[in-house]
Amino acid sequence: MRRVVHPALVAICVLALLLSGIAPGLAQDPLPPPAQLRDEAFQSAQKAMLTSASMALAQLGVRFAAGSDDLARLVRQRQDLVAAWKSADQALVQALGSADSGNDPVVETRRAAVDALQARIAESDGDMAARFPSYAELSQPQPVSIAATQALLGENEALVLVFVATRETFVWVVTHDAADWHRVPVERDVLVEQVKALRAGLDPGAVAVLRSALRDFGDTDVEGAAAGARVSFSRAIAHDLFRRILAPLDKVLAHRERVFVVAERPFDSLPFALLVTEPPQGDDTDPAALRQTAWLIRRQGIVTLPSVSSLRSLRAAAAAPPAPLPFRGYGAPLLGGRHGPAQVASNAEHVAGTLLRGGAVNLETVRSLSPLPQTEGELRRLAEALGAAPDSVQVGAAATKSAVQAADLSRYRVLAFATHGLLAGDIPGLSEPALVFTPPAVDGPDDGLLTASEAARLNLSADWVILSACNTAGGDGTPGADGLSGLARAFFYAGARTLLVSHWPVRDDAAARLTTGALAALRTEPTLAKAEAFRRATLALITDPSDPTLAHPAIWAPFVMVGEGR
Repeated sequence: MRRVVHPALVAICVLALLLSGIAPGLAQDPLPPPAQLRDEAFQSAQKAMLTSASMALAQLGVRFAAGSDDLARLVRQRQDLVAAWKSADQALVQALGSADSGNDPVVETRRAAVDALQARIAESDGDMAARFPSYAELSQPQPVSIAATQALLGENEALVLVFVATRETFVWVVTHDAADWHRVPVERDVLVEQVKALRAGLDPGAVAVLRSALRDFGDTDVEGAAAGARVSFSRAIAHDLFRRILAPLDKVLAHRERVFVVAERPFDSLPFALLVTEPPQGDDTDPAALRQTAWLIRRQGIVTLPSVSSLRSLRAAAAAPPAPLPFRGYGAPLLGGRHGPAQVASNAEHVAGTLLRGGAVNLETVRSLSPLPQTEGELRRLAEALGAAPDSVQVGAAATKSAVQAADLSRYRVLAFATHGLLAGDIPGLSEPALVFTPPAVDGPDDGLLTASEAARLNLSADWVILSACNTAGGDGTPGADGLSGLARAFFYAGARTLLVSHWPVRDDAAARLTTGALAALRTEPTLAKAEAFRRATLALITDPSDPTLAHPAIWAPFVMVGEGR
């Protein structure tokens, strides 16, 4: 196996030592000014944090900025060539590892395949550069300087960059007219454990307990439901993380209406909206105390970005002409079981071998997933909020994978998928994330699961794609887990400009209120930023006294907005 040590990691460490004065002997010449060092460290962190999600978002910028269907096809072709090159390169590495000599025929064949693909990629790059000179910058994200970042930000916006190293974390805040950074002298493992502790109070068990409280006590027994919803989320840890990560820079950050967050693991798996800005009061299980908590979402709209450079791509995409039709929604698939994805995954021994039969998906296993009774109403309220026709909603027997793949989805400004979302491994044999649709009556190409690789082949021109499904963002705070799942990356690849995705299983009634509330606010105030519209919908949920379980972050915090450009 080949290992690569990213030089950006070394640069950040050296710059941190120089800035802190711990290692003045490292520099033989006078140090550059602090502002220059801060900028160099800012760019070095970006180099170390580039992900496949940011690459997919950069490709989105190319497609919209180019304004050419021919060029969009060339961009897709290059992406496919790069994917093929990665596979060929991996095969070459494996052949080199098992060959007795470098002249082995298999090695030479695979080396020739790699060389041929590299040549085709170079040819594609030359073609695209000639037709679209900005392609190189957009298709290969480069670190953005602090000054360039400031030029992309509005007066009421701030960007937060969080880079987590082994023994310390570095945080930058950049606004239109200011920039600052600080070092958090806490080991990565400590932060990972804090994030995982918070996630333990949010993930499926917490949602299940809160749902059970409603079922057991009913809508009218508010006190009974509150007593049954004693799920503890540590607001003290959420405040401690805020105190460590953001509070030292709050003089720059606090008064901005919209905050873009570019976060290194493990923070990419934790919605920043649920950080607590002031010491919490009362009991963590008391709905009244939760409603009064100083959650970060109370003061600012939060937008997640895969990279700093993606902001430039999104701003370019935002200038593209809007799609002609307001809305298309798919959901409420016909499912007959009582088991959700988490239950099926936890019963792996029982269902192992049943999902896949002869290499194909077992339709009966898909049908065994639980129905989602609230999702049809959610989609119809979304359509109404956007002024769309009733036939813009496809539910039940009409909500099939085949229907999604056959539709011209590039015609819709907002797309919504209200269904189960599966991560790889949620069901034994599922190797990539997928959305669940109505399974067909008989075996065939349509297996009821739209996988990430299939979603990436959709042709979208959507200003907003709402994945009102469980686990579409993924990640639990464990290093190595991908906080922006393959589904989210796939929809960026396909042409989405903004995503609404979830980090853990979503309660269907709460999801309906969040999404319809945000879109209703946008329809009332068309100039409103989507982050602000979603913030208002979230606060309406938190402060609703009719249902005490809504105040718990397990219910209101799973969704994150990814990539708002305007």
